[in-house]
Amino acid sequence: MGIWNRIGAAFERSDIALAERAEAEGLQDGAVRRTATRYASLRKAVERRLQAFLREDVVSHLEIGFEEVFLLHYIELVPDAPGVATLEHFLEEFSPEARVQWVKKLLGPAVGKHVSVEQFLGLDREFTVEQLAETDPFEEALNQGATPLYRVILHGRWQHGLPVRQSQEEPAAPAGLREVGACVRLQIQDASSTGAARTLEVDRFPAVFGSSTQADVEVRGYYVSARHCTLHWEGERLWLADHSTNGTWVDGERLSRGARVPLANGALVGFGRDQGEAGHDRYPAMRIHLRRSEGSVTTTPVSPSSATPVAPAIARADAATPRETPLAVLAIIDATGNAVRDVAGLPFTIGRGSSQDYVVPEANHGVSREHLVLEEIGTAGAVVANRAVERNGTFAGGQALPERFAWRFGEEIVLGERWTSAPPVRIALRRVKEPA
Repeated sequence: MGIWNRIGAAFERSDIALAERAEAEGLQDGAVRRTATRYASLRKAVERRLQAFLREDVVSHLEIGFEEVFLLHYIELVPDAPGVATLEHFLEEFSPEARVQWVKKLLGPAVGKHVSVEQFLGLDREFTVEQLAETDPFEEALNQGATPLYRVILHGRWQHGLPVRQSQEEPAAPAGLREVGACVRLQIQDASSTGAARTLEVDRFPAVFGSSTQADVEVRGYYVSARHCTLHWEGERLWLADHSTNGTWVDGERLSRGARVPLANGALVGFGRDQGEAGHDRYPAMRIHLRRSEGSVTTTPVSPSSATPVAPAIARADAATPRETPLAVLAIIDATGNAVRDVAGLPFTIGRGSSQDYVVPEANHGVSREHLVLEEIGTAGAVVANRAVERNGTFAGGQALPERFAWRFGEEIVLGERWTSAPPVRIALRRVKEPA
């Protein structure tokens, strides 16, 4: 049975007197003739949106990001007036958990290797800004011939590589099977933490790190797996094994999924993204220092790490970053007020994702995770790649800007203008000496 037939079947019911109906209608093997329910309009809306997404959005994205996978997190149903009552009945009749399982069961085997529902979290009328953080909305095409009863918005994000199932994560070893190794001092900066990095020591291995309270060392962050990675002490060396969904970085290099690598003294480990710049947000970092302990049998010196720049929250006190003359200045009006950002280097990225050079506030959730990329800056202005051209949009003077455009000095552009549930972001590009 095809995917759309399965979607339809989930919204249809079986009549009660199975045996009598089967005998009377001549159906074989106890089969039952299905009848459509009052939720047929919902089914059709979801079916139409998913068809369009798979045939248009996914195909278009894979022309460039051919090794990426789309992680679907939420499906949002926004009703027109005639559809309000039906949606309310549907949400009351089926629990949030039942809706999640329904979507996973129907879409899981059929969406293909480039779309995953393993991290699907809900189908509902609306979600909070916090829930939708780090996702991009994919809405239906505008200017349709007929206004549908429901607008179906898919919320998710693109990720490089296919996700690893939770069952593939390495389990914690029983306490009795742990062995004494080198004493490892850890400096951990949790996600969204503004305080100093916490320091702790580990000398029993294997030691599991992750977001689960059952992990040996709990690391807090949106993209930290329950059991994200494990430290091993073998052959008088410290090793790290990755078994995460969103990736592990060591000294600026992302590990291959399931990789096992030796760690040098001072190695910097990033959870979900490399940490070589300001702002941990949802991506924690951990600095590793090896020490000799009484139970350790290490006899060889540990080589220093050739780490990438240290994350500021766990940097050495003498680590100074030279200040560069900016190439341009951004005068910004966002949900937090007026702000100024120096464009110190290229490429310069703008978006809600925590890895961006200018991180847009979550209240401006009409802006994509990576919305704009300033690629070049010359005497007249900047050359900009518009990553949100087919999603949330970038505008100047009320006109939508193309996939790549010239941003002149003094010109103001607007990000996320088409959203009514979130304020837009207004940005003017200025020369360095021009007052903001």
